[in-house]
Amino acid sequence: MTKELIKKAKKGDKSAFEQVILYYQNDLYKIAKTRLSENADIDDAIQETIISAYQSIHNLINISKIKSWLITILINKCNHIYKNKQNNTHVSYEDIEAEKYYSASTTFDSNLEFENLMNILNNDEKTIFVLYYSEGYKTKEIAKILQMNESTVRNKILRGKRKIEINLKEGNNNG
Repeated sequence: MTKELIKKAKKGDKSAFEQVILYYQNDLYKIAKTRLSENADIDDAIQETIISAYQSIHNLINISKIKSWLITILINKCNHIYKNKQNNTHVSYEDIEAEKYYSASTTFDSNLEFENLMNILNNDEKTIFVLYYSEGYKTKEIAKILQMNESTVRNKILRGKRKIEINLKEGNNNG
């Protein structure tokens, strides 16, 4: 991502902003997926992030931190959607049936095993794992993005690793 493109986006160039978002869209999706389980919610969080980012990009101080800035906005949007979902826990029969159909019709992904392992982690652990292992952030950066202590981030990484290790050992013993 070129700094010139980000500077243009900061000055209100819509095309430049679109290119910036397109560059980071896969990263945003991976992170949103760690926080939310339904595709509609993931899409909403990403869309809300894009709108917020567009409206406030002029406030971005350090353009080299645009990715972590976008991720911070995204996580806040995901948390907001998740909290609203928790307050509205009514689930209809149609929703359950639609989810069963969707789950049964999804195509096989080469990352299925990784996703299965990620499913044993809680939302914070999933997000931290994606940021740490997939996106290459250091624990200090993750702590800042997620607004938690760095030691908490390290502990969640260790706890997540242990959960995965135990799951893999149990899987090997059963197969």
